[in-house]
Amino acid sequence: MDHNKTHRETYDALAEEYEARVPALRSVFEKTISYFAPHLKKGGRVLDVGCGAGIAIQILPERGFTAAGIELSPKMAEFAKRRNPNPKIIVGDFLTEDFAEPFDGIIALALIHLFPKEEAMKVLRKMHDMLVPGGTLYIGTTESAESSEGWEVKEDYSGKHRRFRKHWTEAEFRRALEEAGFEVLKLHRITDPFGKKWMDFVAQKPVEDR
Repeated sequence: MDHNKTHRETYDALAEEYEARVPALRSVFEKTISYFAPHLKKGGRVLDVGCGAGIAIQILPERGFTAAGIELSPKMAEFAKRRNPNPKIIVGDFLTEDFAEPFDGIIALALIHLFPKEEAMKVLRKMHDMLVPGGTLYIGTTESAESSEGWEVKEDYSGKHRRFRKHWTEAEFRRALEEAGFEVLKLHRITDPFGKKWMDFVAQKPVEDR
């Protein structure tokens, strides 16, 4: 099964429900960016990978950063563009998109668990390559006691849509970040208004030896 095609269809179908949850989730995004911001260069360029309805892209410029986004779902991207008329928001696949310049920071929330582990490693390595030396990644996924992956029904939204889901343990995801070349700086645990428990990692691309 083509997980990109299925995910595009799923998140297109659920875009309006995601948009309806924005007011409840705004405070969560503000908290995550307050954790992210101290590790970013002042006025730095940040890419939101899987930007969804564009909440982070809205908050980042309020904190003095330049934001851009990429989103697989055209309908989700419509909401992001409506919320953020000025920042560049690309509709496309992160793994195949070419970016002209590196970024000072990358944020990726509720994204990495949509990939099989082997492909997730490609995503992490590309994120590493796209950061300037010393650049920072803020990446979050739900916390799991056991590692597993496979196709699942998305139970917390209507329609019972299917999506691929990788469940990461803390130790496993920490190792994955390190294998992709990152140094893990911090781990923040956040419970959102809908009861989901997230583990958000702050990771840095090491500064090159001088």
